[in-house]
Amino acid sequence: MIRYQKIRGHNRILKSIEDWKTYNLELDLEYLKSNQRNYCKIWVSPFANISVTNSEIPSPKGKHRQEIIKGLLEIYTHWETQLNTLNKPYYLAIWLLEPRLEKSQVVCAIDSMIDFYDITFYKPKAQRKFPSQNYGKLTNQLDQFNWTYALDEDHFFQSDIDLEEDRYATKSDYLEMQKWYKRKLKQGIRSVPSNNDIFFAVRKGIAWIGTKK
Repeated sequence: MIRYQKIRGHNRILKSIEDWKTYNLELDLEYLKSNQRNYCKIWVSPFANISVTNSEIPSPKGKHRQEIIKGLLEIYTHWETQLNTLNKPYYLAIWLLEPRLEKSQVVCAIDSMIDFYDITFYKPKAQRKFPSQNYGKLTNQLDQFNWTYALDEDHFFQSDIDLEEDRYATKSDYLEMQKWYKRKLKQGIRSVPSNNDIFFAVRKGIAWIGTKK
């Protein structure tokens, strides 16, 4: 049974969300020109924290969830305005992950990296309609985007499974990881041959890729 940490400090978290949004509204165009891509992750405590106890940090809910999505939309809009000043093609998208909202991002790319993000997520042939009606007051804003249905996945390789026991800190860690791998393989997860290895993808949820219409 998964144990979740309690989320405390409602107003403090809302302030942290506002600070995160404000800090990221300005796209660093010089950095973008140099690296040809940039991104904005959700660095909001406690959702971006690493759990140091035997429990999971829950994904944002309620007002926290609403304000984070609003932040992603505002960041996208500001970045779009700045990218338009470059007078060149660009890629700009919101990656809205459900239920792992805390892993959502705004990403952009230009020049030789403009297609860099195209293969980040696996996109099933059978597409789904984005359920904007589930987002309350944000429905109208979200309906201004085209949303592509993709899968939010965690990944590992066959070579990870084949690691020798002495590569782990303890025998217990080794046995626990082998159990995890075998359990996932029995679930019939997606696999792809990759450079004399096999790439496995464990589905965690949905990745909605949003670009302006």
